[in-house]
Amino acid sequence: MKLGLRNTRLHRLFGERIFSHSIWGFEKEALAGGFSLGLFIAFTPTIPFHMIFCVLGAIFFRVNLFAALTACWVTNPLTAPPVYLAAHWIGRFLLGQSEFLKTIISLFGFGEKMGRLVEHTAYLWAGSLLFAIVAAIIGNLLVKKGWDLLHRIKGEKQEAEDKAD
Repeated sequence: MKLGLRNTRLHRLFGERIFSHSIWGFEKEALAGGFSLGLFIAFTPTIPFHMIFCVLGAIFFRVNLFAALTACWVTNPLTAPPVYLAAHWIGRFLLGQSEFLKTIISLFGFGEKMGRLVEHTAYLWAGSLLFAIVAAIIGNLLVKKGWDLLHRIKGEKQEAEDKAD
């Protein structure tokens, strides 16, 4: 991988960071971080840019790129409508008739249509960020627990084979 990326535009743009073992290797923390990053991005209403944000985030945070890209596809063209509708509903429940939101809308002098657009956008983002944070935390914990379980089973299997020999 290093030879293929060396002296390319990506290498000049991101520097040596692009060669970090955490981005390309399979380590517990890097995988869990990549999965969390991908899930967080998946639940934000930025669907046309998910993969770009995952690549940039994985390089910046030095987490596993493959895990981030895989997890970001939780929200895809089939799952996006129900996810974003649920996020909008949760955001509306959380913000309700928020005086802060009404103040922002009136402060900027938005008309009725633009004010409604800003209001519904705020509902969508509030719900999406809640989903994103919860999904990222749960995803991180599940990957770490899964890693530990897998290595424990692998170790027990190796011990059983060693005793049999």
